[in-house]
Amino acid sequence: MLSYLFFVLLSIPILIIKQPFDFPAEFWIYIVLLGVFDVFGNMFLVKSLQTIDLSVFGPLNSFKPVFALVISAFLIDEIPGITGLLGVLIIIASSYLLGYQRSKPFDQGRRFRISKGLVYRFLAIFLTAVAAVFSKKTILMSSPLITLVFWSLVGFPLSLIFFINKRKGDLSEIKNIIPYTPQLMGLFLSFLALQLLTLLTFEKIFVGYSLALFQLSGLVNVFFGYHFFRERNLKYRVIGASIMCAGAILIAFSA
Repeated sequence: MLSYLFFVLLSIPILIIKQPFDFPAEFWIYIVLLGVFDVFGNMFLVKSLQTIDLSVFGPLNSFKPVFALVISAFLIDEIPGITGLLGVLIIIASSYLLGYQRSKPFDQGRRFRISKGLVYRFLAIFLTAVAAVFSKKTILMSSPLITLVFWSLVGFPLSLIFFINKRKGDLSEIKNIIPYTPQLMGLFLSFLALQLLTLLTFEKIFVGYSLALFQLSGLVNVFFGYHFFRERNLKYRVIGASIMCAGAILIAFSA
């Protein structure tokens, strides 16, 4: 909620200077859909992070270009090539290694455990992938900067409603974040750079291929999960994340 508020405050001068309101009705429909899907996607993303290992959480993001390739083929006619499809298949196949658990004495073989955190993660991936396609539609009718502005204006009130409802109207918790102001500013600025660079990338190449480029962060999540939280099964997750990165690179080369 605070991240969206930060974006809104930055957007006010842009709205005053540019007055970017002269767009067709289709633009506003896609902006609203973008904001709604992205808020729900981020909500499930946070819920999944509460219950799933970081070393699994990060590499699973490689499914986002898979969803985006399929959705964008129908909505904006971005048809992937053979190399891109091969990358998609590699990403799906390598997900098995991320869920590998050392077998107990009476367990048979390896298994991929379906947990609530995993379900939340896939919901987050699907919703944000759809949001990415909607953002491409709005970029084609405006610009990355204008899309960023209206994305925040739709997302902030929605996230504020969820925040107030979750705490039954008690906003006293906000004062607890004051000591973390420097960390929050770092988060806000990082998020701003992420969103703007993402939209600039969408403007140039296919959505699915753009998202594939972001999957190299999967290996970083695996090592951070081990370093900070001592998550286990590192070897298999490194292998799985590396194969996923290989699939993502194939998709990127298709661009």
